Amino acid sequence: MQNGNLNEFPPGEKIRRNQINWNLVYYFSEIAATGSIKDAADKLELSPSTLSSHLSQLEKDLGVQLFHRQHRKLTLTPEGNRLYIRAKEMFEAGQKLLNVVSPVPLGCYPISIGLVPSPSIRVAYQIIGKCLQQHRNLNMKLFHSGYADLEGGLVSAKFDFGFSDRVPERKDLVCHRISRFPIKFFVSDQWSNVSFAELLKQLPILICNAEPAQRSFAEQALIDAELLPSSVVTSDYPSALLDLCEEGLGIGVFSEGDGLRSLRVPKDAPKLQDNLYLLWSLEAENTAAIRLVKSLTSLEKVFGGGWRSAE
Repeated sequence: MQNGNLNEFPPGEKIRRNQINWNLVYYFSEIAATGSIKDAADKLELSPSTLSSHLSQLEKDLGVQLFHRQHRKLTLTPEGNRLYIRAKEMFEAGQKLLNVVSPVPLGCYPISIGLVPSPSIRVAYQIIGKCLQQHRNLNMKLFHSGYADLEGGLVSAKFDFGFSDRVPERKDLVCHRISRFPIKFFVSDQWSNVSFAELLKQLPILICNAEPAQRSFAEQALIDAELLPSSVVTSDYPSALLDLCEEGLGIGVFSEGDGLRSLRVPKDAPKLQDNLYLLWSLEAENTAAIRLVKSLTSLEKVFGGGWRSAE
């Protein structure tokens, strides 16, 4: 992906269409990927001052500002964002070309994935695992993120795609629902004929700390039903909560599974459902990362149905 040396264009010389220095574009893409000149310089084995000069030269050659600079923080301008997305497409295609002819496993441009923690996040991990099974040379970066950070990261190309439990508000994001994940309140058989409102007066709610989204789902469901639990017990160990629930000492908030056959769902308990959505930017539709994740139609058995557009 090199085209001439880095000093090919003297400062101030008007660039011609067939003389773009693609090294500078690659350096820019590494800065955009890391969000830091220093981190990109370390990866590229260049000094930060040299890399900064290359970036300035590219901006001068193109006649646009690619980053907003605030102290040491860099954020892409709209022009920089468009260039970064297209540069990724180009370098992905170039890497694929080299992989075809080279006997050395060269890998590919890293795929960055944003994940909003939710009860159904394990489905996202299954999809990611399937990607790795099919493409063992795949470089991948996973980031846990909040909703706003995920959506902003997709638009700014910080993330190639992401997983969330809610539909984004932005219209420049593509959103597909890939799973529906039921969450229910469970009690032991001895409490199966007691109303849910009465249960809340006598038993604590049991929630696993490893599933923070389940707590928020449960709390919101109780608020909507105008119900108030007498107390809440949390633990890092789901098995401990399951034991308490089986002994009739609490109301468990669990996902449906084979290990819950001895428990019952109170008939008047609120119904909970967690959806998992796959998101990406409209601008990134043609990148290799999106083509890859869209091609995983064999995953239908994993998340119970094909791709569904979110409404």
